[in-house]
Parts: sequence; structure tokens; C-alpha cells
Amino acid sequence: MLATMAPGMAAGARAEDFRVRLENPEFQIFYHAPALIVISGNTAGSYIVEDCALAAENLMLTAYSMGLGSCWIGFAQSYLSSPAGKKTLGLPASCMPVAPIIVGYPSAPPAVVPRKAPEVRWVG
Repeated sequence: MLATMAPGMAAGARAEDFRVRLENPEFQIFYHAPALIVISGNTAGSYIVEDCALAAENLMLTAYSMGLGSCWIGFAQSYLSSPAGKKTLGLPASCMPVAPIIVGYPSAPPAVVPRKAPEVRWVG
């Protein structure tokens, strides 16, 4: 099912380089992951994006603690929020997909990312 979403995403891609990549059958936007978890909220609720982002963070931290890799595929959000994307996922129109996250066993440990020192400003 994951591979069948790429053509729909290509149709909605604004940038030509994304469209070309998504139309290439060799390109896998979901990196051949065995699972896609889409955290969604009910559009009638308050703080949907914030609640879903917090749930996504907890999911990704838990996956890491279990030796799994995860990645939030932000480019997929606009397609999954469209009527066609919701139909593909079997979501009702009232749902708002916020966090499409792939989960699987990583082929290699993640590279260490250099971090900047935090800048803390005290107020008061």
C-alpha cells in the first residue's frame, strides 16, 4: 500500500524535483519501511497538531528504545490530508492526518548529528 501513494503525492508536488523523484518507480518515499503509522486528530478538537506531535514524539522515542528506527515523513502530510489520501488510509473526512511516521529496523545506526550549544535567555 505504501508504494501506491507516491503517484498521488507526485500529482500534488509543487516543486519539480519532488515530482520527478516521486514519479520514478525506483524512489521510495517511505524507504521500504514495513510500517507507516499515521497519527491523526479529529478536526473538531482543539490543539490537534500539538497533541499529535506529542504523540509522535512519544512513539518515536519508544521505537528507539526498542531498537527500531523511525522517521516523520513530512512530505506525505499534504497528500494524506487530501480526500484521496484519506480514502487510501480509510480515514473519515473529519480526521486530520498530522504525523506520518515510518517504523522499522534500521540498516545501520543513525549518524551522530552535530548540535549547536543551546542559547538560554532568562526572563525576569
